[in-house]
Amino acid sequence: MNLLRLAITLLILYPIVSVSQENPAAESVQPKLVVIGASYAENWPIERIGCLDVLNSGINGQVSTEVLERFQKDALEVNPKAVLIWGFINDFSNNSREVADETRETAIRNIEAMAEAAHKAGVIPVLATEVTMGAPDSLIDNLMGWIGSIRGKQSFQQYISSNVMAANEWMRGYAKQKSFPLLDIEKLMTNEEGNRKAGYFTQDLSHSTDKAYQDLDAYAIPALEKDLIKPYHLCSE
Repeated sequence: MNLLRLAITLLILYPIVSVSQENPAAESVQPKLVVIGASYAENWPIERIGCLDVLNSGINGQVSTEVLERFQKDALEVNPKAVLIWGFINDFSNNSREVADETRETAIRNIEAMAEAAHKAGVIPVLATEVTMGAPDSLIDNLMGWIGSIRGKQSFQQYISSNVMAANEWMRGYAKQKSFPLLDIEKLMTNEEGNRKAGYFTQDLSHSTDKAYQDLDAYAIPALEKDLIKPYHLCSE
């Protein structure tokens, strides 16, 4: 009799277990925000904003063309609610100064292509301005910088930062024109001289410190709740 009862119980439960295993998509899925870009994005240790789980798709060292090439697979095909597009500084560090104008134009077109692809797919594009580089601050570095300015020469850091800020200015206008949410990370992390603020960069003058990411969280989380989550009703569905 006990065996008969066990058999009947298993027969009753089996369809329920089978449906659960064969239809994982039927389970509730948390809405996502994808962050895509290069090392700045990859190293941002943020996991959640409001109701949105953050999926980090940053890859160290990539230029904007490489990010664009994998945008469909790594951003759109994971069915996010929104995608935050951040990063093009490697475009300039990987190309010579002689082609700075062409490099900047390529970065702009790539950012625009990703934003338009997201918008067309029904995914909200969020743009993020790029950060500038840090500047060395030793007596010798300051002296060499002064001599270079007299001779009309830019340092490597000045070359990178000036082009980053020019592309960022385009991005602000584009985001406003399209009514896309914008995180103005440059303004958060850049000083009046156009360099990244002290305490926000590591010894290589490029990568970001823990303090930089902590302050980015303090700025970005409420900004995205205000400009992304609330107006698009992402957490009230």
